Amino acid sequence: MKNLLRHLFLILGCLHLIGGPYAILQVYAWTNMLVSYSQESTLTQAVSDTFSGEKPCHLCEKIAEVKSKEPGEEKPEAPFPPSASKLFNDLFPPSIASLADPFSNPFPQPVFLTGAELLSLPASGPPVPPPRC
Repeated sequence: MKNLLRHLFLILGCLHLIGGPYAILQVYAWTNMLVSYSQESTLTQAVSDTFSGEKPCHLCEKIAEVKSKEPGEEKPEAPFPPSASKLFNDLFPPSIASLADPFSNPFPQPVFLTGAELLSLPASGPPVPPPRC
């Protein structure tokens, strides 16, 4: 029972994110359009007419009208007016405000030996214990 409630809540949350009731109504409108257009012509032509946007039904027009009037869908304005960005560029020119690393080399670079240096190392290995008698 808990899993059913979790899945139902998840599905309702996903529906809300993609537009909520408008998405359900749009799917209903598309289905009705497919059925009505396929009765008049072939299925491929019906799919083309349904999703082309050239022949919307009355329900699609109503959904588009309501979505355009919705206040939450307004485009956000720029955070600063253009005059403020010009003032910022005048105060801090791009040549001064560079993102270069202030430290030249904070960590030492690893040193790797070449093949000749590896061969010149003593090949003594670890000490061998004395034999047991």
